[in-house]
Amino acid sequence: MSIKGLVEELMLARHGRTAEEELSESTYQAWDRAFIFDAMRDQRYGQSFCNHFGITDNILFYERDRDRARAYIKQHYL
Repeated sequence: MSIKGLVEELMLARHGRTAEEELSESTYQAWDRAFIFDAMRDQRYGQSFCNHFGITDNILFYERDRDRARAYIKQHYL
C-alpha cells in the first residue's frame, strides 16, 4: 500500500473523510462562516480550524491573531 493510500485510510477511519475531501477552498469558506459558533465556545480561529479539519499544526493552533491565522492557512493549506 502506498503512503497516500495509508493516509486516506487513516483519515477515513479517524475523521470520516479523505485528505482530498478534507480541505478545499469551498470547505474552508463553509467552515469560516460557521466559525462563529466555535468562537462563542472561546476557541481561537486557528484552534477551531485545526480541530475541524484534523490538522496538527502547533503554530496555527496557538495563533491568537485571526488575520495572521487566516494568512497562514491560505499560505500553507489552500
